Amino acid sequence: MKITKRKLEDELTNREIQLIRWLSQGYTRSEIADKMAMSIHTYDGYRKNIRVKLQIKNQADWARVLVQVA
Repeated sequence: MKITKRKLEDELTNREIQLIRWLSQGYTRSEIADKMAMSIHTYDGYRKNIRVKLQIKNQADWARVLVQVA
């Protein structure tokens, strides 16, 4: 799975891209929710949407995405 900058921009919203960037920098779930002024439940919804849009099926796929974005 290769995630290009173009694919991110085409598939994801700016807030979803920002969430991925903070994840790739090692921020925790609660830290990201605080930074984005959202609840943990909203954060979880964003992650789910990202997973669906980028066809992320497991933790290994998440790791690949985070490494490519970092």
